[in-house]
Amino acid sequence: MTSPSPRTPSPPDASPAEAAPWLILDLEGLTFCDSTGLAELLWILRRSQETRTRLVVAGASRTLRHMMATTGLLAYFAMAASVEAALVGETPAEKKFRTVEGH
Repeated sequence: MTSPSPRTPSPPDASPAEAAPWLILDLEGLTFCDSTGLAELLWILRRSQETRTRLVVAGASRTLRHMMATTGLLAYFAMAASVEAALVGETPAEKKFRTVEGH
């Protein structure tokens, strides 16, 4: 996995009171992901929920998006085509994201 982007902008069009920290996980250079990689994504998601940080996965390949959809994980993540798209708020329409429950 690649390192998360060091940028943590406030969401576009959010007032300072509504602004929450963001973490943009840049996966553009990721060429392989198996169940261990998916487990790491879930761990990152769980930690982001615990710290009330909005996680955006940027640059995921078509193969990774398919794997996430097949396993039912895609619905838990905000996705963006690139880091740049995430920075300007080009993610799918806001939705209520599911919370990952611990086992």
